[in-house]
Amino acid sequence: MIRRSRVTTVILALIYLISLGVAGVLIVQTLRMVGDIPAAVQLVAAPESTPTLAPTAAALIVLPTPVPPTPIPPIGEPETAPVNYHPKSGRYIAVWLPPNFAGGARESFEANKDIIDDISPFWYSSDGSGRLYGNYDEELVRIAHENNVRIIPSIHNVTANPAIIVPVLRNPQVRARHIQNIVEEVLSRNYDGIDIDYEGLDPSLREDFSAFIRDLAAALHSHDKVLTVAVHAKDSDWGGLGGFQDWVEIGKHVDQLRIMTYDYHWRGSGPGPVAPAYWISSVAEYARSVVEPSKVLIGVHFYGYDWPPGGNATARPWSVIQEIIAEQGATVNFMESNRQGQVGESWFRYSSAQGTREVWFMSETGLASKIDTVQEFDLAGIAIWQLGYERPEYWETVRENMVEDPTLIQRALNPLIPDH
Repeated sequence: MIRRSRVTTVILALIYLISLGVAGVLIVQTLRMVGDIPAAVQLVAAPESTPTLAPTAAALIVLPTPVPPTPIPPIGEPETAPVNYHPKSGRYIAVWLPPNFAGGARESFEANKDIIDDISPFWYSSDGSGRLYGNYDEELVRIAHENNVRIIPSIHNVTANPAIIVPVLRNPQVRARHIQNIVEEVLSRNYDGIDIDYEGLDPSLREDFSAFIRDLAAALHSHDKVLTVAVHAKDSDWGGLGGFQDWVEIGKHVDQLRIMTYDYHWRGSGPGPVAPAYWISSVAEYARSVVEPSKVLIGVHFYGYDWPPGGNATARPWSVIQEIIAEQGATVNFMESNRQGQVGESWFRYSSAQGTREVWFMSETGLASKIDTVQEFDLAGIAIWQLGYERPEYWETVRENMVEDPTLIQRALNPLIPDH
């Protein structure tokens, strides 16, 4: 009886131990499952992360009528990157546009977008605190990029108060704020860069203007954006209206130096050629001596001037000049040269209520001469003021003359050829 009791005790003990082992295993598995639950809940409950842009520190667009700050648009589907092969025709073809992408400007763009590299709509100006005023056209940005055209809007001081930009340039803190506003606007609107067109400033602003261009270029280049600058034409350092623009210094930092080689005879002068060839050649030769030629663009005027007797001229697009010639039966003359050298412009006179008026405008021969100068000095290309003003023959001349230059083709092939 005692032996049977001991056997029973051993069996019960074994059963008890097995039960404890099973219970232990169940407890361990339960704890593991409990430990996994937060991670599983987190995977289900956590919302999908959506990156957002940092908020802007200040309003990017300030319109004459106060409006809330313009927000940086949220990140959406990435825009299809343009082919971005520039220049398309061997040398750059840049054009300035009027503020509104309409009328002749749009028609001209559509007809020539296959060879246009850069467009600079005249959209922005600044107030005395460095804030930007103006408008932009989202559709134009889209159309430009779809056609592999870089959009580089202009910021200018061609306003009722051109001196408004002076305190911005003189004050380092305000200047820095102005640069910040520009860069934020470029990034938020998906521009390819910005064009600076500050005109008619006092020579005492020379150092301030250089500092502005240097700092703005560094800020834009850090985001792979370009900086172009419109400068007054000159054939010496302090010549003409461009004394405040130090080409040697700013030429180190800009991507394009767009020289406004027009208005040799201007609104307030007497009648005469707007951009004589001998003057353009002199300006180009000086530019090439102080700035890397691959950055220099020669300005081309697509407008003409109509002078009354003893008064200021009126700028005329070709469509108006053509109407005057037809209505007045005017005889168009061509000045090939004068005692100063080659000219290459057309002119005529007609009668009006004010007396005899005189009109000067660019001929196709004159345009071809400008392109020859670009090629002679191996410059970057041309910058046209402005799209929509032209006679159709101008674009025919551009296409006939701004072809793939053999020297440029050879330059592109050299890195691929052994021993080069």
